[in-house]
Amino acid sequence: MSTFEWCEKTAVIKLPSSVTLETLPALLKQAKNSLSLPVQQVDFSLVQQADSAILALLLIWSKNSAPESSPSPLKIVALPNSLRGLIVLYDLESIVMIEES
Repeated sequence: MSTFEWCEKTAVIKLPSSVTLETLPALLKQAKNSLSLPVQQVDFSLVQQADSAILALLLIWSKNSAPESSPSPLKIVALPNSLRGLIVLYDLESIVMIEES
């Protein structure tokens, strides 16, 4: 899979195998509305390569997912260990809820 896979019914977005500074422009071009989706859960199960570019997406989706009056964390599924450190480093634990497998 080389693009985002969106399920409107469950508000889950499944990420492709590579989400990096290099691949992100092409991904966004293919899925033009992906930044405005009301994402509730992000599935990383296919991700093999990712960098800090994914953090920008998480911030945008987190803002879209809940009204400011009642913000709720974005659920993260199958987060690679390499990205857990980035979430802590950039102090994003308050916007995401990592589901342990």
